[in-house]
Amino acid sequence: MKGDCKQTSGKLCGHSRDSNTASQNQPTLADWVNDYLAHFGTCYQAQTQWWGDRTLTWDAALERAWLSRFADGKMHPHQRRVSSKLAEGLNISRQDGKRSQQFKTFEELHHWIESVTARVKGLGETTAYDVAQRLGMWLNLAPDLVYLHAGTAEGAALFNITGKTTFLSAFPPEIQKLGATHTENFLCIYKDNLKWLFH
Repeated sequence: MKGDCKQTSGKLCGHSRDSNTASQNQPTLADWVNDYLAHFGTCYQAQTQWWGDRTLTWDAALERAWLSRFADGKMHPHQRRVSSKLAEGLNISRQDGKRSQQFKTFEELHHWIESVTARVKGLGETTAYDVAQRLGMWLNLAPDLVYLHAGTAEGAALFNITGKTTFLSAFPPEIQKLGATHTENFLCIYKDNLKWLFH
């Protein structure tokens, strides 16, 4: 998701941090977490304003989340390769006729969006997480679990954590303090930097 800190500008998931940005002498896990907080700690604020705009109707929020375009009209990098499939995902989600009140947790929301992407050839786990996360901002529902897909799964694997989701408590205390949403983002952005901790 991968998940990532999706702003209209700035670094996105998949762009690992320069290894010189933390301590010069073999950065620790705590160093990388602090580096993340310094650069990305407030990055979801801009997202919440756009994807979570409460002046939107549920249908308009669905459309904005699925079409994956920022306020400036640019397509989110995660969805560029599947841009031709997004309208189909939107149409299927509308046909399902779900109402916003039906979702009590992020997990319920993600499960539904995942069922939609499963019906659209070419859409996968990253789009499912991204769309669910955007709608979660509108619904004020955040993940309790860490979703492992794409780059995030690579980062988690360094800690011998696999599967589709995991509890935040599976990670070291330094990472746990980030919370589930930021942990998903941190593992993706810093996966290459973290590899040096295990050498």
